[in-house]
Parts: sequence; structure tokens; C-alpha cells
Amino acid sequence: MFVKLFSTPNHYYCLDVNKDEFLELSFASYQYLAQILNGEEVKTMPPEEILDLKKAGYLSEKSNVKKVKHAITDYLEEFLERKLSRIILQVTQNCNLRCKYCIYSEEHSIMQRSHSSKNMSWETAKAALNFLWEHSVDSSSINVGFYGGEPLLQMPLIKQVIEYSKKLFKGKKLTFNMTTNGTLLDEEKILYLQEEEISLMISLDGPKEINDMNRVFVNGTGTYDTVMKKIELMREIAPEYAKKLSISMVIDPQNDFDCINSICLGKNDVDKLNILPSIVDKGYDGEKTVSSDIYRWKSRYEGFLAILSYLGRYEKEKVSPIALASINSEIERRFEVETSRLFEVDTPSGPCIAGQMRLFCNVEGLLFPCERVSENSKAMCLGTLDSGFNIDNAKQLLNVGALTSDACKECWCFRYCMLCCKKADSGQGTLDAAVKLSYCSESKGNAYHKLMLYLLLKEINVDYLPQMRYRVQKGEDIV
Repeated sequence: MFVKLFSTPNHYYCLDVNKDEFLELSFASYQYLAQILNGEEVKTMPPEEILDLKKAGYLSEKSNVKKVKHAITDYLEEFLERKLSRIILQVTQNCNLRCKYCIYSEEHSIMQRSHSSKNMSWETAKAALNFLWEHSVDSSSINVGFYGGEPLLQMPLIKQVIEYSKKLFKGKKLTFNMTTNGTLLDEEKILYLQEEEISLMISLDGPKEINDMNRVFVNGTGTYDTVMKKIELMREIAPEYAKKLSISMVIDPQNDFDCINSICLGKNDVDKLNILPSIVDKGYDGEKTVSSDIYRWKSRYEGFLAILSYLGRYEKEKVSPIALASINSEIERRFEVETSRLFEVDTPSGPCIAGQMRLFCNVEGLLFPCERVSENSKAMCLGTLDSGFNIDNAKQLLNVGALTSDACKECWCFRYCMLCCKKADSGQGTLDAAVKLSYCSESKGNAYHKLMLYLLLKEINVDYLPQMRYRVQKGEDIV
């Protein structure tokens, strides 16, 4: 049967994959389905509940999906020609840091470009903005991002881009954002960024002993003290702007989670900033990211405390902001999205609309679906500023699920898959089914964890909170 089983301490469920609905089951029905899914010989008659569900159209034997094809495929050219709303400019490939996990590292990256001294010219930047203008007829808002290397090395170009954008996109809502290592910030730059209302994200990976293991200057010295001084300077001269600062925290799960998190709960008040955690990605190094046992159990414990905090049962101030950010994003993602059954022509949920969501333009004017893919990969290139979009390539990236069509059609994780084209990049200029399938176990594990969290919170709302309110009304102690 095309279902996935879930159990909690109090209830038994199956996810009817075709209908994308959770069904609560009796233990007998759960056991019956478990035997079938495990390939065991079932000698007993199916429970009445199973028969009733089948009569109602549930528990079908096969997937509804007959063909894997993204719904936007036939309209992709129109989307790319008229509906762009964002471009990320790689203003430089140069950087004053040599972070040890960096995807542009000369030592580790086998698929991505290496650090270089190339800068984006004003002619290329202007052409990129004109390209965005020409392809954003149906978009009322525009966002321009600055990326590197280290973008603050190209401050004069950034100012040119901002001034030109304000004239070019007049009448549209225009915003800017920048990802920076923060080490080059000074009073003049901070006040300018504040004046132009540029959304700023600074990279910081934890306390000094953790950050300085990986985030180092070209000479090998750590960056923590420098970055913290820049944040303090921002708080002094632009306190309101500093409150909007985001922190990009790349976590190496080989380290101790408590140590990584200590900066958030310590004296530096970093926890009051918007922390966006992510796990270090070694895909372009030809390696898998591996977590230490101590990292896993401590991060899971903090995740448990974050759930209690979400329910008002634990003080938020005592919980890791890293765990809070992770749990909150998972909760919002599941509860905001309505269920959607599988259709005869459908696609796994991982790929975005390549180019339309986060169009990335490198220093040479080559276009990519986002800044996270390899600039060396022909398979990832969507075209150039001069020639426009390569629609055939864009359609291949959009339909990366078709690479593994047979496996995807029968996969319970179809609606919850997070694998995009990057996870199918062979490094040889092609998309590869075997490469994509190698990430399936991880994707299914993440989906299972998020759905279990959804069920837990659903049960708490239905089963536990009414009981707690009743006991409070009676004056009982529920702590």
C-alpha cells in the first residue's frame, strides 16, 4: 500500500501519500499495515477499519503519479521573461578570508570555482540590472543582492548599483540585501548601509574557539574578535539598524553543540539578533557531512526545549536561539502549507523555479539558478546576460525529479522532498540520477522528523492543552 506509518506514545497514524492526509489508526490496523509494508505474510483478515478506509478511497496500492513533470514547465519561458523579481550580483570573487570549509577553497572544492581576484565591472553590473528590468514586467517588487567573495571589497561598485537601481526601478518596491563576513565594516560603510536600508547578514560561526577554527583571514588568524568589534561599532553608531542585523551561522556538526551555542546564551547578546543556522555543506568537496554523537544528542535536547518553549512550557531565554530558529521554521513550514494530493502528472517538491526565485549573476555575466550551485558546471548555467536564458537547461533543472522518475513516483516522501538540482550535479557538466539518489535517505530522514513534530504538536493541541486548561481551572499544579 502507498502509505507511510508513524507512531507516537499515544496514537498510531498512516500518511496516505496519494491524498497527502494523515489517518489515525487503531493499533490493530497499524500492525496490519506494518506487516504488509514489511513484506510479511498476513494470515489474518484485515480489520474493519482498514476495509472502511479502502471503501472511502484511501490506502490505494499504487501511486497516482504516472508522469514526473513540473506544472510550470510549459510556462517557464514566460515566467523567466516577465516575472523575475530578484537578482544576486557576485560583485567580486576576491575575499580577505580563507574559511576552511568555504566552497571556493583551493584546498577542498573539487567541483566549484576557486578564489580569484576577478571583480564585476560596472558594465556587467549595469547589464545585469537592465536584464532584470527587462524581465520583471509583471513584478511589483524588486530585490538586488550583493554577494562575493567579500562584497565590501567592491563598495564603489555597490554604490553605483544602488544609485542606478533607484532610477531604473522607480515605481516598484526596491530592496537590497548583502551577505558579508563583516570584517571590513567601518563607520562610513555602516552609516551608508543604514541610510540605504540594506538588509545585512554577517557570518559568525559561534564563540571564539569555534569560529576561529574555520573562519580565518588569509594569514590564518581568527576573525571572531574583529567581527564582534564591528557589531559593537554598529550598535554604537546605528543602534536601530543593528537590531535588524542577521547572523549566518554555519555549523560544523563535528563540534560540540553546547560550545557552538554558548555565544548565543552568553554575554554578547548575539541571541537577540536574527540567527540563521545551517549545516556545513561538503557536497562540492565530494564528501558527506557527518555529525558527532555528542552534537546529535545535545542538539536534539535543545530542540525538545525549543518545542516546550513554543508551547509556553519553558522559558524562551533559556533555549538555544539556534534550536529555536530551526524548530520555528519547521513548524511554520508545515502548518502554513495546505495538503495537496498527488496528480497523474506531478513532481517532487524539491526544485524551485530555476532562475525565477534567486537568479545569480557571476562576475562574468553568467546566469545560475542561485548562488549555491557550482559556477563551473555547464548543467547549472541558465545562460548569459548577452544571450539570455537557455530555456532547455532551465527546464532540465526544473524537472530534476524526472531523472529518478521511477523511484520518485513510488516514494512516500514525494510531497516532502527537498532535493533540488544541486543534489544531482555530477561535476561533469551533467545531472546524474545516481548522485541524486545518494541524497534520498537524508531527505527522507529530515521529512520524517518534521512530520513527527507536526503530529506531536497536533496531539498537544488536541489532547493535552484541553486537559491542562481543565486542571488549571480546578486549581491543580501542572508543573
